[in-house]
Amino acid sequence: MYTTLEPPRRYLVSFHPKVHPHFFTDVLVIGGGLAGLRAALAVDPSLDVILLCKSQVTQSNSMNAQGGIASVWGESDTFESHISDTLTAGGDLCDPDVVEYIVRRGPEEIQKLIEIGMVFDLIGEKIALGREGGHAHNRILHALGDATGKEIIRAAVEEAHRRPNIRIWENTFVLDLLTSNGKCRGAVVNRSKPDDHHELIWAKQTIICTGGIGQLYRETSNPDGATGDGVAVAYRAGAEVRDMEFVQFHPTVLYIAGGSRSLISEAVRGEGAFLVDKNGYRFMQDYDPRGELAPRDVVSRAIVRQMNKTNHSNVYLDLTHKDAEWVHQRFPTISAHCMKFGIDIAAERIPVRPGTHYLMGGITIDRDGRTSLPCLWAAGECASSGLHGANRLASNSLLEALVIGESCGRLAGQAATFSSDDYQIRPILDLADERKTSEDETGDGDSDEPIDLTDIRNSLKSIMWRHAAVLRNAEGLTEALESCRRWSQYVLFRKFNSVDGCELQNMLLVSQLILQGALLREETRGAHNREDFPESNPELAHHHFTFQVSGVSG
Repeated sequence: MYTTLEPPRRYLVSFHPKVHPHFFTDVLVIGGGLAGLRAALAVDPSLDVILLCKSQVTQSNSMNAQGGIASVWGESDTFESHISDTLTAGGDLCDPDVVEYIVRRGPEEIQKLIEIGMVFDLIGEKIALGREGGHAHNRILHALGDATGKEIIRAAVEEAHRRPNIRIWENTFVLDLLTSNGKCRGAVVNRSKPDDHHELIWAKQTIICTGGIGQLYRETSNPDGATGDGVAVAYRAGAEVRDMEFVQFHPTVLYIAGGSRSLISEAVRGEGAFLVDKNGYRFMQDYDPRGELAPRDVVSRAIVRQMNKTNHSNVYLDLTHKDAEWVHQRFPTISAHCMKFGIDIAAERIPVRPGTHYLMGGITIDRDGRTSLPCLWAAGECASSGLHGANRLASNSLLEALVIGESCGRLAGQAATFSSDDYQIRPILDLADERKTSEDETGDGDSDEPIDLTDIRNSLKSIMWRHAAVLRNAEGLTEALESCRRWSQYVLFRKFNSVDGCELQNMLLVSQLILQGALLREETRGAHNREDFPESNPELAHHHFTFQVSGVSG
């Protein structure tokens, strides 16, 4: 089903091609997490690649990944088992062909990581395999105990620096995609001061790997940069997005008033931690026979309901029954972080509650990463491939980033090699002259009326957490959507020169896509829980709510 959301066009790009710097590349990769790095590394070394990072290349959701990479590696495991577990978690919304394709390519991608220098944790001479909720076998490969993301990004970044064809631009914010004649032609970016100093990157092929949307919510495990920018710029350019209502909430995010909302890995429960309420009662068996190893959506809902039942702000993870030395060795990062707040995780319970963690929906792609907009590709959390369906199985995200990131880079490189586009300077400058400026599109974009961006941002995050989080209903979703539309009336058509203003515009757009999708899906499925529609609707199985701007011109 196609649903058109009137494009809240930002029209930030007010430039003259003879004034603003131009850059040219074969393949432009937007996003420096695992998907973006894998894509860049997969491009033929004879081609030029520019890799854009919103902040530092070492700051991303991938970098923060604790649990590991799910892949069939152990002798007793099978592809069929991993496929079955993924389809079960996905709530009848996965694409079975995509699931099989990604799962079967997992070992190949793991081997490539080892070849570029990634070091996985070992037991003896074999790679250690952990287990997480929803998996029938031990198949989670991890590194540095609970800092898999740190090790995988280290290896990928070092390999990228060894490739002379890859240029990494850090602290670069993408304002919008460049389009012409129905194709993506690159992006307009800001990477220097003053804030209105825009630069144009013309690319034969563009790959979006910008990560998630966690900062739309008050409680999240995501870094500050996860503001949905990739989904927003792709949607404005005319690409299709889908399944935006499916936002996964990680059950166990460290909850300390005034402290950072750090992730407490799924692997902690996989290694035997209990979930208990404020009274010390182990409650998960009351909600699901799988207990603490139930899928994330089940555990998140159980925690919220137990919090409501006990009138308490959080529940607790309990590892005190485990050997203390083993606990600190297995979870060194979590242990060190909790110790900053005076919590010894081997001797004390860890206060946790759900937090926004992962977007299953996003830019619609096929199994190789192609979007609906020619010359535009996407991979990672910003994309909807069909692997995760209505609920992501633990540790499948890094696997997807590797497999589809590789496909994007390899095939986008091939497309750039055989491109018939003439990328001489003069035709490109003529093309740039065709792009409309903000002055052409809106008369109120130059308003001097001050806007408190921080206040609107905090209000947005709060209302999304209240009404579009773990438990949802029509009344709350409608209230949140009306608030977003009201704020959008005086925010979306402004010309902001600051990254904060541009981020807020992206956040408002993506929030509306999530809210509209959540209202349209009148059922409970996977991570989407409607209290007013508590059962799954068989007619909506395998059904996607899809959004696309209509009538978008180059």
